[in-house]
Amino acid sequence: MESRVKQDFCFLAVTGPTASGKTAWAESFAAERGLELANADPFQLYREIPILGNQPKAAKNWHFLSDRSLQQAATAGSFAKEAEPHLKKPWLWVGAGLYLGALLYGLDSPGKKGTPFQGRPRFENYRIFVLNPNRQTLYDRIDQRVEEMIQKGAFEEAEVIWKGVQAGEFSASLPGLKAIGLRQLLSFFAGDLSRDRAIELWKQETRRLAKRQLTWLRKFSAPSERIQWIDL
Repeated sequence: MESRVKQDFCFLAVTGPTASGKTAWAESFAAERGLELANADPFQLYREIPILGNQPKAAKNWHFLSDRSLQQAATAGSFAKEAEPHLKKPWLWVGAGLYLGALLYGLDSPGKKGTPFQGRPRFENYRIFVLNPNRQTLYDRIDQRVEEMIQKGAFEEAEVIWKGVQAGEFSASLPGLKAIGLRQLLSFFAGDLSRDRAIELWKQETRRLAKRQLTWLRKFSAPSERIQWIDL
């Protein structure tokens, strides 16, 4: 199977809604097949938010993980351009559907009327796995993950960012500061939310994000047999 994966598919990726277990699934899949791992999650790019970005522990074993400052703002388009020279390497890309779509379709394939991308993929031999947990299981994972992130120091991490914003080190408009969790905690430090309300909104907005991501991924995968959904 290892040799077949490397020979038959020049672009391999795994995606799914937030908290679906992509990292653990990808690390196991890659280890069994001798593949390297590459991050395609927008908030796992930034070194200042390892907790709030839910970055894998073994960062040194990943490409494009925690490799830039929040000040080096990334978009799906800029990321795709940066990653393009590496797309035919034996890597397993892990992350957000939008960023993976930009890698697969290129920069000039914006979708219309809710369709994620249009046109032909840049690769004929690709495979994307979409993790699809049971909805209640997914929501329970989200709540649990938020609590674990708080225990690991999410408030302390957000406070450093907040002080950076106040000192003019970070612009409040930076894409990295829009991360769910960080956004709510910054509002807490600004005095706009209580601690409990910030946590409640963090969980709520993450569940809404997961729902939107599943809807997007269904549209993205509809025309392709090379996108395989995996029920968990």
